[in-house]
Amino acid sequence: MVGCFLLTAGLFFGAEAAASDTPHTAEFANYGEAWKAAKADKRPMLVVLNTGDEKKDVDVHGLRDNEKLSKVLDEYVVAQIDTTTEHGQKVLKSFGSPTLPRLVVIDNKQSKQVFATSAKVSESNLKNLLEKQLNSKEATTSLNLDMFGNPKPDCPNCRLKAMGLLK
Repeated sequence: MVGCFLLTAGLFFGAEAAASDTPHTAEFANYGEAWKAAKADKRPMLVVLNTGDEKKDVDVHGLRDNEKLSKVLDEYVVAQIDTTTEHGQKVLKSFGSPTLPRLVVIDNKQSKQVFATSAKVSESNLKNLLEKQLNSKEATTSLNLDMFGNPKPDCPNCRLKAMGLLK
């Protein structure tokens, strides 16, 4: 269990899975690059963990067809992760290997996971959820370790600290 959290910096900051080729500059296929961009811009992050099966996956590009939802998504840095890749498998493990597809919202300080679900979410519910998180004044928490010192899967800082990416 500890081994899956002791990943190298190259895992999340590797060049092979950089920003996606979409016109939206805040969309990434690499978790680490998305995290760095969200941290620099002080923006919340939407992480979409997909199965690699188009019929089951959450299509972020398709969500952009909804004009109102697209405007809300523009306020987020989006990491759309294909969990069938080597990078995606490591990201999935760092999130505790949840049921897929999975939506995760991380606060604008990249220190707290504020929402996560593997349930199917309608576009209108997703829009409302993302808007609510944008307007939330909820304080962030510090590092969240279990009794053995392992990072809990709901703590973004814990994942990055365990990988040596945060001090």
